[in-house]
Amino acid sequence: MSQMTHYQELTIIPDPDIAPYFIWRKLFNQVHIALAEMKNKHGIESIGVSFPDYHYDKKGKSSKLGLKLRVFAPSSDELVKLQINNWLNKLTDYVEIGFIEEVDKNVKSHVSVHRYRFKPVEVQAQALAKKLSIGYEEAMATVAKRKPEMPLPFIQMHSQTNDSNYRLKVLQQSCSEPKPGLFNVYGMNGMKDSVTVPHW
Repeated sequence: MSQMTHYQELTIIPDPDIAPYFIWRKLFNQVHIALAEMKNKHGIESIGVSFPDYHYDKKGKSSKLGLKLRVFAPSSDELVKLQINNWLNKLTDYVEIGFIEEVDKNVKSHVSVHRYRFKPVEVQAQALAKKLSIGYEEAMATVAKRKPEMPLPFIQMHSQTNDSNYRLKVLQQSCSEPKPGLFNVYGMNGMKDSVTVPHW
């Protein structure tokens, strides 16, 4: 799998009457559907995303995604086939869609972007109790010592499959080395993978 050489930048246009999280919901639902179609129709899973202005605050008070989304691919062909402009044609009043461009060869930084999933402590305790054949109280005491859920920025998503809403929590981390690979239909990693995209 080759490195990411091309990208397209999407920027939410600030509007005093519309909160960014509302636009993120519309924008990323469309990106998600587009990536799912790329996988299902073309077998393409090499397109990844990043949030250039991402910020994580451990206390959760100032965690944010920012107003930009970059969509990366190993060549311009995948981005042409993605046709993100068509998917976002109803959002052009709210989102500025950049041209497909080459990643600057001088870019040395990389990030891995993850869909963060955290099982409730009760679920963790039940699973541990069953696995180790111990009581629920003992399992809960063990689980309580684990890392708590991270207060990450998220996008409110809507599932077309079961017509329900859910939070897509985003964890973006700096990486010292680039790592090629495949992405899920959010353009991200799961929690066990760390495929990277360029960052500047």
